[in-house]
Amino acid sequence: MSAKSKDSAKNTKDKPEQEDKLEILLDQLVDNSDTLLSFMPVLVKLKEAGITDLIANISKDYMPTDIEFFGKMFSSREFTYAGMKTANVLLSLMYAMADEKVSDTVKNLMFNSRGIMDAASSAASDNSRLGTLELYHMLKDPEIASGIRAVMSLMKAIGSVLRKSEE
Repeated sequence: MSAKSKDSAKNTKDKPEQEDKLEILLDQLVDNSDTLLSFMPVLVKLKEAGITDLIANISKDYMPTDIEFFGKMFSSREFTYAGMKTANVLLSLMYAMADEKVSDTVKNLMFNSRGIMDAASSAASDNSRLGTLELYHMLKDPEIASGIRAVMSLMKAIGSVLRKSEE
């Protein structure tokens, strides 16, 4: 028997199995059609925005070719533990951001981060000595005094939290 006829015989044998699978798939599609149809507008918008192509390209270009390694990595204890820890941190961050004062403070710091970093870099690059008299004059500046009080209060609160977490 030729290789072509062997393939033909194999395909004929697999055809009933494929039809059974297709029938099961179609039954599931019909049973869940309302759910699938509710996602169609979202999928259309994702396609129109080019996001489906982006996801396809990312999966093609960046997914590991060794799927077995990929499966082992995602099912490893370390990955699961890291995922749980990350979720816990994200939940605590979300909880903190729910407080208006906290979120406004973080937002103000983030929107002004360039100016803060420029001032810090400028001060750090100044190699001149800082005398006691110059330090005393700096402490009279209301912004510096306010910043020092904020940092000291922050350090006290962090120390208190760290002490409680050790108990």
